[in-house]
Amino acid sequence: MRKAAERAARGRPARGVRRPVTAVLIKTTARRLMAEGGTAGLSLRAVARRLEVTAPAIYNYFHRLEDLITALVVDAFTSLALAMEATEGEHAPGDVRERLCALCATYRTWSLAHPVDVELISGSPFPGYRPPDELCLPLGRRPFLGIFRCFIEAHRCGRLVIPEEYRALPPAMASGIRAWRRQSGIEMPDGLVALLVDGWARIHGMVLLELHGHTRPLLGDPAAFYRLEIEAFADWMGMKKKR
Repeated sequence: MRKAAERAARGRPARGVRRPVTAVLIKTTARRLMAEGGTAGLSLRAVARRLEVTAPAIYNYFHRLEDLITALVVDAFTSLALAMEATEGEHAPGDVRERLCALCATYRTWSLAHPVDVELISGSPFPGYRPPDELCLPLGRRPFLGIFRCFIEAHRCGRLVIPEEYRALPPAMASGIRAWRRQSGIEMPDGLVALLVDGWARIHGMVLLELHGHTRPLLGDPAAFYRLEIEAFADWMGMKKKR
């Protein structure tokens, strides 16, 4: 009985019980393996061993490890997007600064609850793997479209002022931003795009530091520091609190 309970806790069926293999079960098991041992221990055969099925049962859904990784990346971006879109929907009629801060807070909350997914979408944890651009670039933008809209709205109504140092960008940066606009179809001034990247670096950098345990010993309260940094960034851009 004890062994059966332990196996159930690890996501394994009891002996003699065949669990139907599904794509969802395979992806859940893959995330569990990554949470336990990082990316090095993930393979289709490792998933099959954990589920106690033959490797061909996995190949029916994912022919290669790269296919499974791509499916995990798609799920991660979609999960984050749904969380961000729900927050934007709750705050859309309100103050743009309040909405922006709420979206940034949601990004942190989701990230802390999904550390494996953060690793999947924040780099390339699998040597040699590159997610397909035609699939993942639009997915990668989707979670942050609400933040884009906050910046555009605040700039148009005069609540966000592009700082002087962002108004004349180096030619290479300006060229890159033009290419990004063509590819994304999003029209924004160069300086506003640069500000967005600055803001992205701040929230993403703080989240990664927290996930790896670097901020708590130094700051004591990473959540308070995160809020402080967002508020300070909004103030710096001229997006002051409404009185």
